[in-house]
Amino acid sequence: MANSDEKISKFVQAITQYAQEQRDKIHQEVENFKSERLQNAEQEVLRDSYHLIQKERVQLRNRMSREMSRRDLEARKALLAMRRDMMERVFSDAKAALNAYVETPAYVERLKSSLAALVKALPAEGTVFEISRRDEPLLEPLQSLCPPGCSIDLTDDILLGGVRGINAEAGLLADDTLDARLDSQREWFTDHSGLTVG
Repeated sequence: MANSDEKISKFVQAITQYAQEQRDKIHQEVENFKSERLQNAEQEVLRDSYHLIQKERVQLRNRMSREMSRRDLEARKALLAMRRDMMERVFSDAKAALNAYVETPAYVERLKSSLAALVKALPAEGTVFEISRRDEPLLEPLQSLCPPGCSIDLTDDILLGGVRGINAEAGLLADDTLDARLDSQREWFTDHSGLTVG
């Protein structure tokens, strides 16, 4: 019987050892499976994180680009406004200087020479010369410079002074007014003042 007990004991021991091996094998497979799943999950999280970071980076770059464009546009607008204000001050000062100039004897001489030049440039018949209403006291002396067939009229649209000649029949206009000369300087001033907005 001792032999039989020993056999049973060895049999139980073998079964227990086999069960232990199977349990360890299953436990190792479970651990391997968990490790593989965990590794896959980590890879997926890393991939998702990378894509999220790239997306955030692109969005941040786009926001920064829009903000820089907005700031650049605002700066340009401010510079344009400053340039416009500066230009208006310069031309306001020039207009004031011209208003003072038309009160001098030099202006009267300039007006006479301007009229004489326009008389030569335009055909006599039907030409109407226009001067500012403020120059009405000079109308009579200027009329003596006009050839027959011409006339001088007063106009409200010449504000600073000077003379303009119009021959409607020939379709000719010659403008030697201070107003036109000052206006023509605006484009020159913009091109040559160095006040550019780049």
